[in-house]
Amino acid sequence: NNKGTTPTIIEKKKKTGKSSTMPGFIKDDQLDDHIAQLGLSRITSKTSASQRQLTRMVRSKSARLRRRATNSEMMYKKSASVPDSLLDYAHEIHSISRVTPKEEKELGTRTQEAMRLQKLHDDLQTRYGRDPTDDEWCAAAGKVNVIAIQEAIEDGMRAKNQLVASNLRMVQRVVNLYIRNGLGSEYNAGDLMQDGTMALIRAAEKYEPERGFRFSTYAMYWIRSAVKRSQTSQSRIVTVPQRIHETHKRVQKNDTRLRKELGREPTKEELADACDITVLQLDRCRKAMSQVTFSLDAEVQNHHKPNSASSRKDTMYDIVEGRVDETEYERTQRLLMKEHLIGTLRRYLSPHEVDLLLLRYGLMDERALPKGMSGPLTIAEVSKLVGLKPDKVRRIIINSQKQLKHLMKEWEDFEYELA
Repeated sequence: NNKGTTPTIIEKKKKTGKSSTMPGFIKDDQLDDHIAQLGLSRITSKTSASQRQLTRMVRSKSARLRRRATNSEMMYKKSASVPDSLLDYAHEIHSISRVTPKEEKELGTRTQEAMRLQKLHDDLQTRYGRDPTDDEWCAAAGKVNVIAIQEAIEDGMRAKNQLVASNLRMVQRVVNLYIRNGLGSEYNAGDLMQDGTMALIRAAEKYEPERGFRFSTYAMYWIRSAVKRSQTSQSRIVTVPQRIHETHKRVQKNDTRLRKELGREPTKEELADACDITVLQLDRCRKAMSQVTFSLDAEVQNHHKPNSASSRKDTMYDIVEGRVDETEYERTQRLLMKEHLIGTLRRYLSPHEVDLLLLRYGLMDERALPKGMSGPLTIAEVSKLVGLKPDKVRRIIINSQKQLKHLMKEWEDFEYELA
């Protein structure tokens, strides 16, 4: 048997041959593959170890903060809407240390005490029609003297400033979302930051820690709404109220839905009914959003005019029509319509309600108003004139408008005339 197997072994040795570099070592392809795979696995293990070490370095807190600061700075430099002053401002707000939840509640309590004392002074001034004396203020506030009141107010103002300064990063976070999503060059990120900061100050003045919420939860609502309002106001050259923008979005959404359901363009009545508004409000919304602006310096050229290329080009300023003064007929018509409206109000409402409506919407004769007041007045101005609280004035006006709902059809002509 041994003799029979010897030739086979010799044949295999002959087939494999010997290595030329190491005499006496038989060359084996499987052994070479195994050695190669073993070396490759060692290299891979070393690479993965270095990757784990690099991951630990990148995921460390200090590295993450540095990377975030670098990315924010690069984002600011690339965006055309970010002024250079915002870069320095961002560095300043990040140098302010944050407050703990316990300090946050303490600062909010001190701020509320200062706001309470200031509101108490305003209420006494409204009640008496003059500045309250020190004794009256101290008695209402429960303080020993005016010095104690002033110290409490100053301490509350310092607490409010600290609460606002330590949370300015929330405003930056909201503004960064707009910048990261491609805020155009027609916007100013500095204005967004400023409006967000004003909202943060307002939130600090109204924050009540005893309700159990964190300040960041309460302030974020104010910041987001203020930044969104600022971005909306900057989106158009001619400013359109925020409610018109919201109504326009609702109109577009319902218009698309009705086109798919009906297979045709919806009528004004159908679209107004779907948006829960009147046809008049729909027309005003579309008219407000379809306003187009032109530059007076824009050149206008008539290509059909001979030799127009070589001649001087006219501008919009050259061809715009001059403003025509209101004619005597139009002034008389508006005056009669105004008298008819006031007469209708006096037939259906009490004299007190009529006076509030006339003051609120600028229908009162300016000669009967105090010096310096004219046109439509705010709720606060009306409340000062009549000696009522603003909330009560607002309720009276709303109730009066509800009583006049059945007259809206009669006043459509007057509304179109004012539009």
